[in-house]
Amino acid sequence: MKTLIIQTRPGIGDLCVFLPAIHEICLNNVNSKVDLLTKERTCAKETLEHDPYIKDIFFLEDFQKSNLNLIKFIKKNLYEKVYIFHYGIRYPLICKLAGVKNVYFYGWVKKNENIVERSKASCAKWLDNQNLNFSYKIYRKNITPINNDTIILGVGGSGPTKKWSTDYFAKLIEEITKIKKYTFLIAGGIDEQPVAAQLKKKFSDIKIISLCEKSIKESINLIDGSKIYIGNDTGFMHLCAGLGISSYGLFGDTPTNYSDYSNKIIPITPRDIKLVGHGTMGMDKIYPEDVLEKIKEII
Repeated sequence: MKTLIIQTRPGIGDLCVFLPAIHEICLNNVNSKVDLLTKERTCAKETLEHDPYIKDIFFLEDFQKSNLNLIKFIKKNLYEKVYIFHYGIRYPLICKLAGVKNVYFYGWVKKNENIVERSKASCAKWLDNQNLNFSYKIYRKNITPINNDTIILGVGGSGPTKKWSTDYFAKLIEEITKIKKYTFLIAGGIDEQPVAAQLKKKFSDIKIISLCEKSIKESINLIDGSKIYIGNDTGFMHLCAGLGISSYGLFGDTPTNYSDYSNKIIPITPRDIKLVGHGTMGMDKIYPEDVLEKIKEII
């Protein structure tokens, strides 16, 4: 028997948020080969390279131009079950036209809701099991020992209002270094290369390594086993949590409920702001001294 999971959100963090539910589907379909169909930007093939439950990974971009090609793909693979973490008619209809017997999806009309709670509730309903574990883990071939001398700084983000300032990161490096000298891994994408360069120039006497030009696979190999993650609510925060690294996420413009799926993510929010959401614009109100206070027992 073969099973397909469709997860349509595009980011690395999105993949991680849905991974506990994806794993529960795999664990509750033990006699079935489970494949994943998702977006290429999730970097799922690199992130889930050693995952013991997901057999094959395919990308939706390969079928975007033709619904017929997607129907043919699903029909060819003889999937008996499809679980769709998405609202709307397109994917359920495609699956039915492909002859899939059991199609599970969120519903026809999208709702404004907590995506973590929706994935859990839907999964429990689909599997007829209210006692699911929903633990979050990115599997590795070899477990990397904890490196007490390495700290990851997540400087990336999906937009400027979701990023901590370079000056704040610099101040945090200064304060941490007063306690102990660490190696800092600067985690971000191509757009964050100037930030990494500024920090390396400012702290020429500290070992600072940029991950901004590296692939996700290379980055995972380097961050695995690090002491802690400190930084923006971004894909690297979710990756670090999945690798078992305590991850202090700076939530100044995104809801903290995006971190609810993992006990390894510790949200840090702005002073005097009770509820953070999209549009809060509060990253500059998360001060380096507040972050240092949160992490000082660990470092």
